Amino acid sequence: MLDDATVQDLRRHWDEGWNAGDLATIMAPFAADVVFSSPFIPRFTGDPAKTTIDGYAALRSYIDHALRRAPGIRYTLDATYAGADAVVLVYTCHLPDGTILHGADSMRVDASGKVAEWRCHYSSDSMA
Repeated sequence: MLDDATVQDLRRHWDEGWNAGDLATIMAPFAADVVFSSPFIPRFTGDPAKTTIDGYAALRSYIDHALRRAPGIRYTLDATYAGADAVVLVYTCHLPDGTILHGADSMRVDASGKVAEWRCHYSSDSMA
């Protein structure tokens, strides 16, 4: 199981980073070769076949664009689950227009303590 310090660091970077719109804080835990998956990637990229972002630099660019696209977005971290090499963060996303999305992010941590894989999941009502 992941140690408590790693879990708390991931919670803090995710929660504080997104709620402050702080790109550096959001990106701090990620490995150079991180793979990111989200059902929103095709919407942002305009490519319906693209479902992953590969590598730190590409992820940083994607997150930067997301922060600028939805300023004022706020998250409530509802639960955290730790596994052998991964954390799941369950949250509620509050968009500036009043839309509420429910999601869960799974983050697999590599041997160096960096997030190697980040997968976003949203409730079916959030994807409508």
